[in-house]
Amino acid sequence: MPIKYRKSKIVLGYQEGKPTVFKAQQISYGTLGLDKLVAEIAHAEGVNETQTLSVITALVNRIAHYVELGYGVRVGDLGSFKLQMNAKCTKTKEEATADTIKRFRVNFRPGKKLQDVTKTVTVSDYETLDAE
Repeated sequence: MPIKYRKSKIVLGYQEGKPTVFKAQQISYGTLGLDKLVAEIAHAEGVNETQTLSVITALVNRIAHYVELGYGVRVGDLGSFKLQMNAKCTKTKEEATADTIKRFRVNFRPGKKLQDVTKTVTVSDYETLDAE
């Protein structure tokens, strides 16, 4: 099934003369919730939904546990997770302390199977112009 897009009109208010430009924007079909995903996996694999939800919950908990300890976690074709931090630069080695750390975040890098999805995507026009 092709990804659908629409053409949107955008006025660049921050530029002199406020030029108008057009941009192709992906049409979103919404978000698949955990309940629906669990039901589909359970049906496809022939197990019950409670077991499927338990396994997914345990997987998330174990990933979180090991990422918190500083490990990178690779989950097959799904991808890998690792903790990253952002810190302020300092002029001297002594100034680079824990106080200079701004934030932590979990970085997700998709596995090969998920990355390959982008190579097979097709695109189709949804409408000619949506002048918002």
